[in-house]
Amino acid sequence: MSKEELSGIQATGKFSAGKNSMEGKWFAESADDAVKWGDTMNGPGNSTVVRTEVPTGQAERFFRVERLDGIGPARYADLEQLHDVKIHW
Repeated sequence: MSKEELSGIQATGKFSAGKNSMEGKWFAESADDAVKWGDTMNGPGNSTVVRTEVPTGQAERFFRVERLDGIGPARYADLEQLHDVKIHW
C-alpha cells in the first residue's frame, strides 16, 4: 500500500478508500504477490505490505480472481466487509 494509505490505517486502525479508488480493497493471497503489486502501483520500494487475518468463511465471500493484473490470485472486499479484519504491522 502507499504511504498515504498506511498513514490512514495507522490513524484509524481500519482500511479506507484512497483517492481515485474503489469502495473496497484488493488483497493478495501471498506476501510475494503483494510486494509485486506494491512495486507496480507505487514504484519499487515505495510501498508497505501489511498482513491481515480473515476467517476462511468470510474470505470465501470476497470476490476472487485467479491472476489479477497477471500477477497472482487476489480477493476484493467492500469496506463494509472489512470491519473485523485484523491488521498486523
